[in-house]
Amino acid sequence: MSIKNSAQLKEDGTGNSANKMNGSSHQIDLPPFGQYATGIFFLDKLHHEGIENKFTNLAESLGLSVICWRTVPTNNSTIGQVARNSEPYMRQVFVTGDNTDENHLARQIFVLRKRASHELVVPGARFYICSLSLRTIVYKGLLTSNQLWEYFKDLSNPAFTTYLALVHTRFSTNTFPSWERAHPLRVLAHNGEINTLRGNVNLMKAREGVMKSELFGDDLKKLYPVVEPNLSDSGSADCVLEFLLHCGNRSLPEAVMTMVPEAWHNDPTMPKEKRDYYQWASCAMEPWDGPALVTFTDGRYIGAILDRNGLRPSRFYVTNENILVMASEVGVYDVDPEKVILKSRLKPGRMLLVDTLEKRMIEDVELKLKIARSRPHSQWLKEMK
Repeated sequence: MSIKNSAQLKEDGTGNSANKMNGSSHQIDLPPFGQYATGIFFLDKLHHEGIENKFTNLAESLGLSVICWRTVPTNNSTIGQVARNSEPYMRQVFVTGDNTDENHLARQIFVLRKRASHELVVPGARFYICSLSLRTIVYKGLLTSNQLWEYFKDLSNPAFTTYLALVHTRFSTNTFPSWERAHPLRVLAHNGEINTLRGNVNLMKAREGVMKSELFGDDLKKLYPVVEPNLSDSGSADCVLEFLLHCGNRSLPEAVMTMVPEAWHNDPTMPKEKRDYYQWASCAMEPWDGPALVTFTDGRYIGAILDRNGLRPSRFYVTNENILVMASEVGVYDVDPEKVILKSRLKPGRMLLVDTLEKRMIEDVELKLKIARSRPHSQWLKEMK
């Protein structure tokens, strides 16, 4: 069980966010929202100081600086014995940079996260980054739904606010459960399985020899392998989606649309420009096929998509309080029927999306046509023939 929340903390009245450090009486004034990143690490108590020092040095080599570290306040009195035996030592880091451009800082933070995951692993020492982001924090573990709120004290702190939440309960079937493999991952949470996984991972590895980026240049190779070792099918998909988002010059909805396309080949009703987009995108990425329901968020967008097989349930309500609730089953969340103004379900290949910047739900047809028209895909296809 896990939750993904916005990284916005309570403001101190000066426009900066204030965070009271665990076990300390002093305040740490953070930069304005969007100019710092934060994330929770799973570590060993015995080795954490050495790894934190190496992480700080790596951040500085990338033009970033660590503001502070914080021990995540937890209460393990209600969790099970198996979970307690494998419980990690959790530390939260806050990182900032000199560049005030949010997109540039997000790319720097992604490089830091990726290189840290590759370079700071010490044999015999625990090291896992749940998330490192300007907009989201991942709280997760071997916990039931009720245990989540009791275990993480932050979630009951009045100073902790959020404008979106992605909550996932998963009992692992094809992998042995662990704190690290709990959902959500860094960008997505997933219900189902990826049946094309071996081919997807192998083809992603093959692309590493030919991929290029004007933004990253030769440093792109330092982010390989894209799919990190010893991950579940969900973890592998999360790595690729995160990579497309930061290195592929795609918005989160387009990155999801690239990985989980509709059944476009033989659909005579699909607009030509949309079909041409899917044909162009298929040259860069083969489908990650389920049956799967994939939910995702980057702090601005939050949404869900059902793969083209359509074999996983997904229901959603919109209330007159301007709240959207989506769940994989009816009855997961109680809603007063009098407040419901829209009740529907996801169909195969369709996407449900909320843009918190524009403060609206974007319909599947509108969203995908906008993406299809964002570049001259039809012209590019003609030039390829």
